Amino acid sequence: MKTYRVEEMAREVAVSRHVANADTPWEAATNVTGKEVQGRREEKFWVRVTDEQGRSVYKCV
Repeated sequence: MKTYRVEEMAREVAVSRHVANADTPWEAATNVTGKEVQGRREEKFWVRVTDEQGRSVYKCV
């Protein structure tokens, strides 16, 4: 498992931050938000997931 930083976003402002251990960034986002996520579209509210080791950033809604 990897460690991910999961931030719930309102436009470009982080409104909450969590750390989650998961196999994939989408699993980390789902575990934190309690909702199924998918790749980001232009949405007002979205989730930014950062791989703490590789520093890769994923955007989900």
